Amino acid sequence: MTKLGVKKGDVITILSPNSTRFILTILAGFCIGAKMNLLNPEYTPGELKHFFKVCHPVLVFCTANVLGNVLQLKECFSSNVILYDTETVDDFKNFDKFVEQGTFDPGFTPTKLDPKEHVAFILTSSGTTGFPKCVQLSHANFRVALLYGGDPYFLDINENERILALLPFFHIFGMGITLAGVLYGAKLVILEKFVPDRFLSLIQKHRITKLYAVPPVLLFLVKSPLVQKYDLSSITDVLCGAAAVNKETEDLVETQFKISCVRQIYGMTELCGAATVIPRNSKKHGSSGQVIMGHQIKICDPESGKVLGVKEVGELRVKGDGVMKGYLGNDKETEEAFDEEGYLKSGDLGYYDDEGFFFIVDRLKEIIKYKGFQVSPAELESLLIQHPAVKDAGVIGIPDERAGELPVAFVVKQPNQNVTEEELVRYIAENVCAQKRLSGGVRFIEEIPKSSSGKILRRKLKELL
Repeated sequence: MTKLGVKKGDVITILSPNSTRFILTILAGFCIGAKMNLLNPEYTPGELKHFFKVCHPVLVFCTANVLGNVLQLKECFSSNVILYDTETVDDFKNFDKFVEQGTFDPGFTPTKLDPKEHVAFILTSSGTTGFPKCVQLSHANFRVALLYGGDPYFLDINENERILALLPFFHIFGMGITLAGVLYGAKLVILEKFVPDRFLSLIQKHRITKLYAVPPVLLFLVKSPLVQKYDLSSITDVLCGAAAVNKETEDLVETQFKISCVRQIYGMTELCGAATVIPRNSKKHGSSGQVIMGHQIKICDPESGKVLGVKEVGELRVKGDGVMKGYLGNDKETEEAFDEEGYLKSGDLGYYDDEGFFFIVDRLKEIIKYKGFQVSPAELESLLIQHPAVKDAGVIGIPDERAGELPVAFVVKQPNQNVTEEELVRYIAENVCAQKRLSGGVRFIEEIPKSSSGKILRRKLKELL
């Protein structure tokens, strides 16, 4: 990559499912001081254009099936594209040959950088307004994730563990677990995407001991008849993040795997991963755990900012070494993300008990959680309003047992215009990745309820359902 002209501070974008090549690219990028921008390979050209314009990558690694989308955006980055696929595509470098043809300088040493200032990752986080934001995480931020990853009290990743690397690498949860596995010598079995039979057979074949999952995977494990065909008895520790797990699912998973507790994790991209984790050998139903090392959490009244006490519900605000540097190219939103004491405003409502265990009860912000993925209502509303037959729109999430929440749109038609639910669902599907589609459908109404300041009253929309 150095021979291609990539230098310290440059941005390298990866668009790919999970693979060993993905991991190698990140480690190489760290060595030369590049900023690693990890994006969902299912993003549409419109979504990619937004991120490319903000990040300005000098080099893109991707797979052949997303190459067409990347090439539509040639004006947003320089000419180098490297393909992870084993087969060759004309005019583009193949990763394996790219590595084979390189010559290694025995005198090479990793680029020197300031870990607190230099950006390691640029990841995406859905905002409540407009398009998702680009979160800048420093090497010092990521070091915190690696430290609690190996801490026996928290994630306890070590050389005796066998981990199924199933969570997407472009997500901080998936990448954090994977690189911690590399650091601490755990066996990593990489799964490109969730396919039920493949998922179960790999657990059985490799005797997976530690399972990191999101709620839909846990639901599959307790509800699918396929599970009974496989021996999953090697699993001794189940950790779940990205969204809350209800008590009923917790109980079923614990019974099935004969474990004492499903260990929930609460975190954010802006925190470079977790803020709280249920410790090893602890049991606290419904809790997302205790504060991880290097962080402090306070519960505040979201209006006044007053600090609240035990079992008082308020906004979680977090300060510590894992907290992001800020949003790339968006100083205003960065400033608004922190309070006057430098705590990051999570936008989540919760409380802690007298043992210091935290419980998440609701969200101040309006993000929809679909299968662990964050979906911005504002982004979908912006797209809907661009449709010529749509006068106004509001999007909310509706509860769903399998997915967590489904995005559903309320639409006001333009006068004398006609459009069907199917047309709008298809229109959105053509412009966003699968997780953001209107899987909850479309409802047509006369007016979107709004406050005097023009904010959509989503609570009123939920009442309409």
